[in-house]
Amino acid sequence: MGKKYNIKKDEILTTNDKEELIEILKRKDKSFELAQKIANVGYWEYDQLLDKVSWSKQMFVIHGIDNDLTVKLEEIFNFKHPDDRKRVFETFSLSDEAKTPYEIEYRIVRPNGEVRYVVESTEFFSNGALGTIQDITENKNLRLQLIEEQQYYKSLFENNPDAVFSFDLHGNFLSCNSALQDMFGYSKEELLNGNFEHLIEIGYLQKTQDHFMKTIRMRLPQNYETTGIHKNGECIDLYITNIPIIINNELVGVYGIAKNITEKKEMGRLILETETKYRSIVEESAVGVFIVQNNLFVYTNPQLNRMLGFNSLIDVDAWEIIHPEDREAISSKILKLSIEQSIRNISHRGIKQDGTIINCEVYYTRILHNGKIAILGTVLDITERKKTEELNQYLAYHDYLTDLPNRRMFEEQLDKQLILAQFYDKKLAVLLIDLDRFKIVNDTLGHSVGDALLKQFANKLKNCLGEGQTSYRLGGDEFCIVVTEVNNIHEIMSFSDKINQITKEEFIIKGYELNITASIGISMSPEDGSTLETLLKNADAALYFSKSQGRDQAQCYSSSLNIESFKKFTLSNDLRKALDKNEFFLQYMPRVDTNTTEILGAEALIRWNHPDWGLVSPTDFIPIAEETGLIVPIGEWVLREACKQNKQWQDMGLPPITVSVNFSVQQLLKQNILQSIDQIVEESGISPDRLEIEITESSFISNEKEVIQLLVELKKRKIKVSLDDFGTGYSSLYLLKRLALDTIKIDKSFVEEILTDPVNKSIIECILNLAKALHINVVTEGVETAEQYAFLKEKKCNEIQGYYFSRPIDPEEFMHLLKNKLMINQSSKTKQEKLIANRRGYFRVNLKNPLVAGMTISMFKGRRVDLGSTEVFIINIGPSGLKFLMGVKLPVNDDIILKFSTEILNRAYELHGNIAWSNEIEGGEVYEYGVQFHIEENEQLEMVKNLNLLAIKIREGVPPHTQIFVGDPVSRIKEQKKKLQK
Repeated sequence: MGKKYNIKKDEILTTNDKEELIEILKRKDKSFELAQKIANVGYWEYDQLLDKVSWSKQMFVIHGIDNDLTVKLEEIFNFKHPDDRKRVFETFSLSDEAKTPYEIEYRIVRPNGEVRYVVESTEFFSNGALGTIQDITENKNLRLQLIEEQQYYKSLFENNPDAVFSFDLHGNFLSCNSALQDMFGYSKEELLNGNFEHLIEIGYLQKTQDHFMKTIRMRLPQNYETTGIHKNGECIDLYITNIPIIINNELVGVYGIAKNITEKKEMGRLILETETKYRSIVEESAVGVFIVQNNLFVYTNPQLNRMLGFNSLIDVDAWEIIHPEDREAISSKILKLSIEQSIRNISHRGIKQDGTIINCEVYYTRILHNGKIAILGTVLDITERKKTEELNQYLAYHDYLTDLPNRRMFEEQLDKQLILAQFYDKKLAVLLIDLDRFKIVNDTLGHSVGDALLKQFANKLKNCLGEGQTSYRLGGDEFCIVVTEVNNIHEIMSFSDKINQITKEEFIIKGYELNITASIGISMSPEDGSTLETLLKNADAALYFSKSQGRDQAQCYSSSLNIESFKKFTLSNDLRKALDKNEFFLQYMPRVDTNTTEILGAEALIRWNHPDWGLVSPTDFIPIAEETGLIVPIGEWVLREACKQNKQWQDMGLPPITVSVNFSVQQLLKQNILQSIDQIVEESGISPDRLEIEITESSFISNEKEVIQLLVELKKRKIKVSLDDFGTGYSSLYLLKRLALDTIKIDKSFVEEILTDPVNKSIIECILNLAKALHINVVTEGVETAEQYAFLKEKKCNEIQGYYFSRPIDPEEFMHLLKNKLMINQSSKTKQEKLIANRRGYFRVNLKNPLVAGMTISMFKGRRVDLGSTEVFIINIGPSGLKFLMGVKLPVNDDIILKFSTEILNRAYELHGNIAWSNEIEGGEVYEYGVQFHIEENEQLEMVKNLNLLAIKIREGVPPHTQIFVGDPVSRIKEQKKKLQK
């Protein structure tokens, strides 16, 4: 080691000793400096007497200063970081005052601006202080890096989209992230300390356990696929990585990473299935596969080559086969992908080698290929599918048969056009067009002829349209036209005439020359509604009215159609159930021998006793039955009931008669109609010669051969046949020649003016003479007066049918007539109208000039209905009810609540009530009704005052501020009905 020197006081050292001592001190000083350098610790000393600070060499290194430094203490603090300077100074001052050591961490700033972290330790003595400063920047950075890495690891663990977890050596969970919880549906508490085995599908458990044990045994990572079980029982395809956890060379557990590859495997399976299933199909359904690296294809399979028309795509720029307009969007999506992340089913256009553009559906995945980033993709050519989608889009808005826009487009376009019409304050019209009796064409000539007819009509309809007009097929034989920017109703009626003229053109289909007509219903916006539903509903109401008025015409919507159309709507719904509910019944119209007045037969007439609308006229429901096809089962019921009734009369010993039953064309053309007639005749036991089938001339249009054959078969069975409404058709004389008829029936339209119109008189005489020559029986319908009867008797008409002898009557009443054998004049015994007693507890005001009111149905069978109002005329009114006139037949029914809106003496009234009685006047053209109010007592008392005042004002003249109609209300109603019928 070296010498040790113990120098005593006043002892003189030799020169050699001094030199040796100096050398030792120098070596120690160098060792001290080296120690400072190794520890990166600087030493400083402060002399209070001199107020100077001295630094060791390492202090200059730490502070990045080259020169020696001897400065005052307060100047030393300038080397401290500005943000730490005050804190260091205060610590130094307090410790100096207390003469206590301290240690502090702070930052210094080197002259070049570099910031370093240091730890200073300071001791104080009586005349100063000394201390050390250690540069801990590297340690500080290491600690910060460690914290950052810990946070990174935690973030990687917690936020990893893959499931990350750890096990002990027995496979029990020690930790797991939220992705594992989401993957299997268990909470963290359910997973921790549980074993992984319960998460594995039983068929894969042994494989999973083997890999886990291999990780422990070999202390090497293991990668494998397995199948897990979700908490809900679903299977999950997994890719597992097991990594051994080794601490201080000791294996303490296993890390695990699980990736859900269910969808990926499913896609793989689908691709495999697709390739297998469709490998022989044309290129558009083949699957192409590629790998792109640095924008170049490095792998393509044969399918992709063929798809894009290349022999090989290797080294071809991938962007060149993507349509230029799609490149930017695709590029931005691909750049956002991370490794193993995918974009599924993205569609864009591709360019083949010959420049042809195809539509592709591509699956992009970013992968590592040969250690470098690449894009793996699969491609489907969906060009044909795209075309199919476009075609489906077209078909979704167009009718497949006529190629016209369909109901869906109609609704969407009409909504838009209504908005525009409202914005620009324009009128708009909706024309609903329905081919008349189109069902007969389908039933008789077949659906192929019917379809061809619809196509021809649609083409003609489309060709007659002008600007601002669009035609649609709503379904069946129903078409619609929307006309924008309408000036007035006359334009629309003129256009409707143009449409009706189309039906007069030639329609020749498969050798048949078809004569068709069309009914048109018109509604206008804004008058008749401003919404699609309202306009269509009102056009439909007008269409119903058009058909009810004889078809082959156009009718505009009127609020008065509301009740009528509502009635038809409910009748149409209820007609299907009427047979099952036994709501039909028969009445019988006697046929009388003209000379002897003996009853020879009866015509069976169907009646419908509707639970809500009362007795419904056949003219109201028979057209509905024909339109819906219900006429066939209804007709069979009539035939069966009439035969049974006639047999009952015969069994009672009454004189034998013939019962005639009307047959519709649909019944005549029904398959197995003869078998049905035979079965009914046999079941009833009636003699066939006591049954007569009535047919009309219209039955023969387009069906002559079939009907003639049927009549021949009926003759063989001794069933009689009569021709109804003779003289009103197109081929009467021809039919008389061709058909072996038993009877013809002269229509009542010829009888009405038999005594005043010479032409009618001559026509009847000719018919009677012709029938006599052909040995055909003649029945004249509609005979109501003695003069008509006398004329027909003189001309030797065989039989009479009409109100002169009897109205249609019930079976029991008809039985009494048969007992008497002979008929007497019944016209004087017409039904007496009931005298309606004034049962109101209050007076009533009789109105010479009636009140005009808007009337509608507000409640129908307990539910509210929204109908337009109809003009009616109130002819008397009291606090508890009123009497009014109108042209529509309504039932006496407590379940139908009416609402009347009118004005009396400057006060608006809304009165609710139900019909208590009704009466027909003017031959059934006008109806009179009595209404019982539903009114609160206080309102009733208030009304009494106003009606008293009204009575006074009436005596003085026409009362002011009251909706009075000056004129004849009956004539007004008739005029309105005629106007609507034009």
